[in-house]
Amino acid sequence: IPLMALRGRPPVLSSLLGGLLVGGVLYPLATNWVWGGGWLSNLGANLNLGHGFVDFAGAGTVHLLAAGVGLAGLLTMVARRPRPADDQAALPLPPVHLPLLAVMGALLILAGSLGWAWANPLLDPATLLPSRGLIAVVLAATAGALAPLAYTWFVADHPDPLMAARGLAAGAVIAAAVGPFVPPWAAAALGLAAGLATPLLTYLVREVLRIDDDSGLTPVHLAAGLLGLLAIGFFADGLAGAGWNGVGQIQYLGVRGQGVTGLLAAPGMQPDWPGQIQAQLIGVA
Repeated sequence: IPLMALRGRPPVLSSLLGGLLVGGVLYPLATNWVWGGGWLSNLGANLNLGHGFVDFAGAGTVHLLAAGVGLAGLLTMVARRPRPADDQAALPLPPVHLPLLAVMGALLILAGSLGWAWANPLLDPATLLPSRGLIAVVLAATAGALAPLAYTWFVADHPDPLMAARGLAAGAVIAAAVGPFVPPWAAAALGLAAGLATPLLTYLVREVLRIDDDSGLTPVHLAAGLLGLLAIGFFADGLAGAGWNGVGQIQYLGVRGQGVTGLLAAPGMQPDWPGQIQAQLIGVA
C-alpha cells in the first residue's frame, strides 16, 4: 500500500528499504501485538478492557499501519500540490485514466474480501457466525460504492467510477475491522459513511491540505480503518466472538456465550461500555 501511494516518486533505495521495514519489522510486530497474544490482545485479560483490541481481518494491522507509513512518505518525500490559480474556479474530480479497470478492480476487491476475511486459520467459526460476517462484507462494500456514486452524480452531473471504486474499497476495509461483531444494519451504515467520506476526504487532502495522494490512501485505508476499528466499541452486539482473545470463553458480564460487545448490545446481552471502546482507542493509537 505505501509503495503504491509513493510509486515512482521517492528514490528506489528508499522504496526498497521502506518495503523491507514495513514487511519485515512493523507488520510482524503489530500483528503479534494484535493476533499473536501480545499486549494489545491482552488488554481485556490484563486491564479488563473488553475483549482487548479487536481487529477481525487486519483493518489496523494492514490498512491503518500501511496508511500511516504511506502518509509519512507523502509528507516527507513528495512535494505539495500547487495552489490553484483561481480559487473561484470549479475543481474537477481526479482523472480516471482507465474506468473499466477501476470498476473491475473494485469487483475483485469485493470477491477477494470474502476470502481475505475468513482465511485466517486462527479463527473459530463456531463462535463467529460466518454467514453474518460474509453479509457484512457485501453490505459494507456495496454501500461504500453506492454513496460516492450518488454523490458525484449529484455534484458533477455524472457518476464517477474512480470514487465508486474507492468507496467500495473503503467499505471492504470497514468489513475487515468489524467482521461479524456488528449487526448487518450497522455494517451497511458504516459502509455508507465511509463511502460518502471518500470524495469529501479526497477533496480535503488534495485541494485543501495539498497532499499529493493520488492512490486514495487517506480516505480508503486511513479513514475507513479508523472508523471500522472504533465502531466496534459502539456497535458490536455480543452475538459473535465468545472467547475472543481468551476473554469470556464460558460467560462474559454474567451472560453465557456473550462475545465482543460495545455500547449497543443485542437483547439479552450486557453493554460493555466504556471498556471495549477504550481498548479500541489504545489499539488505534
